[in-house]
Amino acid sequence: MAARLLVIAVGLCGAAVVGHSALSIARSTLPTAWVLFSILTIVCGTLTIKIPSIQSRFSLCEVFSLASVLLFGPEVGALTLALDGLRISAAWRMNRLQTVFNFANLGLSIWLAGKLFFLISGVQPLYQHGPPSSSVVLSLAVLATTYFAVNSGLTATVIALSLAKRPKEVWLEHYWPLFPSYLAGASVALLLVLAFREVQFTAIALILPLLLISYLTLRSSFGRLEDAKNHVQQLNRLLFSTVETLATAIDAKDEVTHDHVRRVQQGTLALARTIGVSDPSMLQAIEAAALLHDTGKIAIPEHILNKPGKLTAAEFEKMKQHAPIGAEILSSIEFPYPVVPIVRHHHENWDGTGYPDGLKGEDIPLGARILQVVDCFDALTSDRPYRRRLSDEQSLNILRERRGSMYDPAIVDAFIADYTRIMPATSATVHPATRAIGDARAQDREDRTHEPVTPGTAVTDGLLAVSSLSRALAGEALVADVGALLWTILRPVIACDTMAVFVPDVEHDEIAMRFAAGLHASAMRGLTMAAGSGVVGWVAVNTRFAVNSDPALDLGYRSRDLSPALRSCLVLPLVTGDALVAVLALYRTERDAFSEDDVRMAELLAPRLAVSLDAAVEAEDAVAPPVAIGVQGLKLVKSGATR
Repeated sequence: MAARLLVIAVGLCGAAVVGHSALSIARSTLPTAWVLFSILTIVCGTLTIKIPSIQSRFSLCEVFSLASVLLFGPEVGALTLALDGLRISAAWRMNRLQTVFNFANLGLSIWLAGKLFFLISGVQPLYQHGPPSSSVVLSLAVLATTYFAVNSGLTATVIALSLAKRPKEVWLEHYWPLFPSYLAGASVALLLVLAFREVQFTAIALILPLLLISYLTLRSSFGRLEDAKNHVQQLNRLLFSTVETLATAIDAKDEVTHDHVRRVQQGTLALARTIGVSDPSMLQAIEAAALLHDTGKIAIPEHILNKPGKLTAAEFEKMKQHAPIGAEILSSIEFPYPVVPIVRHHHENWDGTGYPDGLKGEDIPLGARILQVVDCFDALTSDRPYRRRLSDEQSLNILRERRGSMYDPAIVDAFIADYTRIMPATSATVHPATRAIGDARAQDREDRTHEPVTPGTAVTDGLLAVSSLSRALAGEALVADVGALLWTILRPVIACDTMAVFVPDVEHDEIAMRFAAGLHASAMRGLTMAAGSGVVGWVAVNTRFAVNSDPALDLGYRSRDLSPALRSCLVLPLVTGDALVAVLALYRTERDAFSEDDVRMAELLAPRLAVSLDAAVEAEDAVAPPVAIGVQGLKLVKSGATR
C-alpha cells in the first residue's frame, strides 16, 4: 500500500513537470538539434544492463540526456527521459503503475537536477552561449549527483516498500556502486557538449564508439556476477533438496510419524512470514532448522523413540539429549545462517523451564519459538506410538493452555488465528521418498498376507479348550491349541475382552498374528506388523511389557469399525533363552484398564507361557511349515540391556 501511494505521488509530480516542459519547448525557439539528442538518448536506452539480484536495469543513455540538459535546458531532458521511460515500460511489458513510475521518475529527476545546475552555475543553456568557465565542473558534479540521488532514491524506496525492506539497505546494496558511472557520464556529457560546439555532429561520431565499449564492458561484468549468483543458487537448491530427501527418507521409516519434518518445515516457514519475518537469511535458517530439528534423535535408542507409552524419568532425560546432540552434529556444517541455535533451543520454554539451557522469554531464538509451536501442533494432530492423533480443536486448546508458559504468547496467537493456512494439507506434503518407501512396504505386506488360525464362532470356548487339551496330552498341540487353553485359563486371572498371539517372522522382519480369540477376533485376521512398529512390534524388538497403550496403533484403519472399540492393551514378550517365541496381547474396551497387579501376574506367567508356545510353534512348523512364518531364532536383547 505504501509503495502504491508513493508511485501515485511521484506520478502526479512527474506528470506536472513533463507537461510544463513540453509546453515550454513548444513556445521556445530551440534548434532542431535537440530532437537528435532526444533520439540518441532513447536509442541508447535500449542498451540496458541488468543489475544483479534485483529487478532493475542501468542504461548508458544518461550521457546524452545530461548533454541535452547542458545544451538545451532541463525541459528537453525531462521530456526526453519521460518518453524513454514509456519505451522501457513497453519493452518490458510493465503494468500501469510501473509505467507511470518510470515516466514520472525519470522526467522529474532530470528536471530537478537541471534546474539546480543552472541555478548554481549561473550559466544559460550552452547551445547559444559562450563556453563555460572551469567552475562549471563543480556544478556538473551537483547535476550528476542530484539526478542519481533522486532517480535511484525513489526507485530503491519503491522496491524496498514492495519487498518489505529498508530503502537504505536496497540503495546501498544495489545503487550506490553505480554512482561513479553517473559522474563519469556527466564528464563525458560535458566533453560531448564542448565538442559539439566546435565540430557539431562530428563529435557524436567520435563519442559513440567509446560509449559502446563502456556498455559492452559493464554488461560483461554484470553478466558474470549474475551467472555466479545463479550458480550459487543452484548449488544451494541441490544441497537443500538432498538434505530434505535424506531427512524425509529417514522420517518415512516410522510408519506413524512419516512426513512430520516436511509438514513442520512448511508450517514453520509460513508462520514466520505471518508474524512479519522477512530477512532472507533468517527465513533460510528457519526453513533448514525445521527440516533438521530432530537430527539428534539419531543418537536416541529406538525403544525410547517408539515406546508405546509414557517415558520413565530416566528415559525422558535421555530423550532430552536429542536437542544438544542435534546442534552439535549440525555445528560441523558451516551454514551461512543461524541454524544451530534454533535446533539447540527448540525445546526451551517461555517461562524458563525448558531444556537444554533453561533460556527464558526473548532470550530464546525467534526461529526456535516459531518452530516449537508448529512442531507441537503437528505432533498433537499426528499418530504417535503412545497415542492416537488429536483433533485440531483439541490441539489448539493445548496450545492455549501452554501459551505464556511453554510458548511465546504472540506466536501462539498468530498461529491459532490462521492455522488452517499455515499448516500444509496432508496431500500436499507427500514427498517422493515417503511415497516410495510406503508403497514398497505396503506391497511387500500385501504379497505376504496370510490367514491366521482362529477358533470358529460356533465352537464354545469350553469345547475348544477340551479339544486342545486332548491334543496337548497326546503331544500334538499346535499354536491354536495352546492359544485356546491360554484364553480359557487367563481370563479368570487377568480380565480381558480379546487375546491375540503373535509369532515372529524372522525372514521378513515382521510379527504375524497366529491366533486370536474373544471380542473382534475376526478383525485381526491377516494382521502383521514390522518389527519395531506399533505396540506389538515395539514389544517384540525391545522384549519389554507395554501397559495400557492404544490398540489402534496396531489395528490402524480396522479400529474405526469396531464397536465397542478396544481402548487399552497389555502386551508381553514370551522369551525362551535369548530368543523371542511369541508376543501375547490382551485387550480391553476400557481405557487404562490393566492394573499393576495384572502386570505382575503376567510377568509370573510369561516364562511358562513361552515354553508352551515354543513347543507348539515347533510342532506346527514341523508338520506344515507356514508360507510366510519363521519361528524362533529371532535374537533379541534382554529386557535390562542398554539400547
